Amino acid sequence: MFILNSIREMVLDLFAMAKGFVYGFVMVGGFILVCSAIVYAVFVLIL
Repeated sequence: MFILNSIREMVLDLFAMAKGFVYGFVMVGGFILVCSAIVYAVFVLIL
């Protein structure tokens, strides 16, 4: 029973880690997208 419990905990931990990784990846991607859009808008308005 202990082994089963530890395996379940491990799977939940891996799932949480994967979710956090995906969330961080999306946040960084969105940040880059927003920054590049702002820079592009500034260049278009100036030039």
